[in-house]
Amino acid sequence: MDLTPLLAQPHLTVVTRHADDELTRIQDVIEHKVLVEGRGDLEAVLGQLLAGTTMTSKPKTLDLVGHSAPGSSLLKLGDWVIDASRVAVTAFFRELNDNNVLPRLGIYAVRLLGCHTAETPQGRSTICALSNILGVEVFGTRHLIYSAHYDARGFRDDCNHALVCSSDLRHDIELAIEPATGIPYPRIFDIDALPASPLVTTDPAWPRRVAGSAAAKDILRLIRRSHGAQMPGLLAAPSCEIALPSVKPDWYHVAQVLLDGEFVRVYPDGDRCPGVVFPVDDPQALRSLVAALPTVTPPVALIR
Repeated sequence: MDLTPLLAQPHLTVVTRHADDELTRIQDVIEHKVLVEGRGDLEAVLGQLLAGTTMTSKPKTLDLVGHSAPGSSLLKLGDWVIDASRVAVTAFFRELNDNNVLPRLGIYAVRLLGCHTAETPQGRSTICALSNILGVEVFGTRHLIYSAHYDARGFRDDCNHALVCSSDLRHDIELAIEPATGIPYPRIFDIDALPASPLVTTDPAWPRRVAGSAAAKDILRLIRRSHGAQMPGLLAAPSCEIALPSVKPDWYHVAQVLLDGEFVRVYPDGDRCPGVVFPVDDPQALRSLVAALPTVTPPVALIR
């Protein structure tokens, strides 16, 4: 199948192949689209389009169309749930960014077009994380989305009011953990006040990296150290855990990276107490610093 005509469209529309009646109606109404069964098909489609692209590809959105998963409202593209808390999902989008795929195809935004994909914490976190990884706006929905929202060109321009962008969601997330709306944390971020422990061998629940003194200083400079808030209701799993060196040789303090570098979480009073969340000034810089840190080998955990 020749996919190159898709490059001339204002929207690169990718729709779940195996469909119920509503998705079938969406497939029928859109003239230019590609049907996929999951992540592998999407990767193949993007590869084929790259092979046929030119420097004059028309600016377009990448529209991923499917149902949202019950409970989480995360978009399901075929059998693939787009959940940025899963390493395999973020790795796929990082590879797109590393290979400059979106700019080469003229894609300036990604839209997750399913019902209420921006209505849950998991959905909003995924939208913001994908935006951070890809360096473009990512949109979700706050409404029910069905075939009436589409025409032959794809998602209708006059239905854009149903969408919300990652920039607005990122702002909302930050406001949600400001001390004025959370439980204010009265102390400034002080690494020496955090519990310290040696590293011991165990199976980790998430990736762990070890920072040296210089890297630790660079990381701490990115944290808004006086804007902490206790958030017992924030259940976001960390993307990784950083071991920061203590003044005691071979002992470390632990900090968790949340929402793809938007925040860090620490436990000054031990992990039986609510964690304290601090916003990060430059998430991309934090991600770059963390990516350069060595992973713990063999896998180890911090005794708390």
